[in-house]
Amino acid sequence: MKSVVIAFSNPLLTDWVSSVLKRSGYTVEYTCSTGGDTVRVSEFCTSMVIVSGFQFPDMTVEDLAGILAGRMALVTILLPHQRDLLFRNDIVSLPYPLSPMELIATVDRAEKETAKSAVSGGMVAERKGGSGRSAEEKLLILKAKNSLMERFGMTESQAHRFLQKNSMDHGLKIIDAARKIIEGSFEF
Repeated sequence: MKSVVIAFSNPLLTDWVSSVLKRSGYTVEYTCSTGGDTVRVSEFCTSMVIVSGFQFPDMTVEDLAGILAGRMALVTILLPHQRDLLFRNDIVSLPYPLSPMELIATVDRAEKETAKSAVSGGMVAERKGGSGRSAEEKLLILKAKNSLMERFGMTESQAHRFLQKNSMDHGLKIIDAARKIIEGSFEF
């Protein structure tokens, strides 16, 4: 797999972690700057590891871990003043400053452990999410919504409702309507 989601409110840390992991062969699937964005991305991404900071504008990494409920591994880089604030055992923490080798080794280990859990059945059912859609289907739906938002100036909820309503009106599954929107062959 070798892909990760990076979530930091600090763009400098995002850039540093991205460059270190990319040089090591990782693909950065998404970068997020809030906990809410990270939760949304976790619903459809294929990565099993999130590399993050401790504090987001809307929540802490402990809040994020509670929402994700073990669906993805969390590797958190802690600044010196944050080291005594992390109490969860299910979050791997690294003290900042750290070397690129420490980061790579920790992310590699987290990815391998998470992949083992998924193969043994621990995450396979959970990775599909509540809707029963695969990560690829969720990504297609998100891309279709983003396309509608860009083309017509809709909000995310308006784009989702539009997609639902028009798929029903045309007798299509929502995933098929999303594909048609992305291809540009959907008749409005």
